[in-house]
Amino acid sequence: MAMDFFNHLKTYLDNKQIEELAASLDKPSKHALLLNEEKMSVETLLSVYPSLIRHPIVPNAFIYDKDELDLGKSIYHELGCFYLQEPSAMLPAYLLNPNENDLVLDLCAAPGGKSMQASLLMHNKGLIISNDIAKNRAFAISENAERLGRGNLLITNNDFSSIYQHFLNTFDKIILDAPCSGSGMFRKQNEMKEDWSIAKVIKFAEVQKSLILMCYNMLKEGGTMVYSTCSFSYEEDEEVIKNLLDNSDAEIIKIDDNPLYYVDKKLPYGIHLLPNLFPGEGHYICLIQKPGTFKKSNLKENNHKFIYQIETNGYSYYQKFGDYLYIQDKEINLKHLNIIRYGVKVGQIDKNDIRFDYHYAHFVNGFKNVYEINDSQIEKYYLGEAINEKCPKGYVLIKYHGINVDIAKSDGRIIKNRLPKGLRKKLLVR
Repeated sequence: MAMDFFNHLKTYLDNKQIEELAASLDKPSKHALLLNEEKMSVETLLSVYPSLIRHPIVPNAFIYDKDELDLGKSIYHELGCFYLQEPSAMLPAYLLNPNENDLVLDLCAAPGGKSMQASLLMHNKGLIISNDIAKNRAFAISENAERLGRGNLLITNNDFSSIYQHFLNTFDKIILDAPCSGSGMFRKQNEMKEDWSIAKVIKFAEVQKSLILMCYNMLKEGGTMVYSTCSFSYEEDEEVIKNLLDNSDAEIIKIDDNPLYYVDKKLPYGIHLLPNLFPGEGHYICLIQKPGTFKKSNLKENNHKFIYQIETNGYSYYQKFGDYLYIQDKEINLKHLNIIRYGVKVGQIDKNDIRFDYHYAHFVNGFKNVYEINDSQIEKYYLGEAINEKCPKGYVLIKYHGINVDIAKSDGRIIKNRLPKGLRKKLLVR
C-alpha cells in the first residue's frame, strides 16, 4: 500500500512534501474540544483544564493531550459543555459560517460534529436538517444533540438521492462531508491504512461527484456549500470540484491564505490540511457558491396557541408525535423526511402533565424549582442513586456548578433519580 499511496500523491505534491507528510503520519494524532459557551465560559474551561492550547483557526476550540486528559470521561463532557472533535474537522462548519436565519442541510452528518458546531454558531436558532443515510448513525447525532442541549436540529435518516427533487433550490447553506477512502485518518485509524487502495479512491470519487451535484441542485441561488473529505487523494478532492464546475454554474469562494494550509497551484479550488503543516489529521475543504440573488429563507413561526405552560427558550413551533411533545424554532414541511428527532424532545404528555425528557433538561434556561448538587451528589446521581434532600414536591431541575444535569421529581424528602439507564456511569468529577 505505502508505495502506491505515496506515488499517487505526486499528482499535486513534490517529493520533499511527500517525505514530510510521510514523516508526520508516524507522529501521534491530535485531539481537540469545541466549547459550548451556552454552558461554560472560556475562563471557566481554562481554570479547570489549564493545559489546553487554543486552536490556531477556530475560536472556542482547544487542542489537548489525550495522555494527560481523558476528557471523554469528564463530567463536563457528559453535561454538554464541550464536544470532542478532531482539530481539522472543525474547519468546514466554521468556514461555512451559518447564521441564525439560515436553513442548513448537513447531508452526511453522523456522528454530528459539524451539525453541533453549526448549531452553536447559529445560537440554537434557524434550522439544520442533520441527516445520515445509516439509521444507527443518525441516532448517534440525536445522542449528541441531547447532551449539548441543541434544539435547532431536525435529525433525519434519508437517502436524499431518492427525494432531493423535492428540495431543489431550498437550502441557504449545505455541509457535504463526503464519504471517502479515509487516507487522512491513517494515523488515527490503522484499519484505514490497511484497507486503502487506488480502486477504493476511484470508487468513492464517483460517489462524491454524484453527491456534490445533488447538493448543488438543492442549494438556493446565492447560497453557499462546503465540500470536505478526510482524504489526501486528488481524485476525491480537486477532481470532484472540477467535475462540479464542468457540469454546473458553480463558483469557488476563495479561502483566505494561511501558512497552515496547502493549496494546489494547478487547481486552487480549496485547501488541504496536511498533518506536517496543520495540527490535525488530513482534510480537504472547498467553499462553493451558487450565482444569483440570495433571498432569506421564509421559515415560519407557529401561529397556534401554545397550550403547555413551559419554558421554550423563545421557540414557538411545536409538534406532537404520539404521546411526545417536541419544540422547534421554526416550521418546515416534514413531507418526504424520515425523522429521528424533531427539535427538542420536551417529554411525554400525561393528561395535562409532561414527564420531562433528558433532552429538555439540557436545553431549557428557566425552571420553577432548581436544586444545586455538589461533587459527591453528582457522582452518585450518575451511578443511578437518588438525592436525599428536602425539596418542594414536583419536578426539579438539578444543576451542578450552574450547569443543567437533569429534571428529576421530588416527593418533598427525596429527589428521585430519573437519569436514563444508558447514561449511568462513573465519571471524572475532580
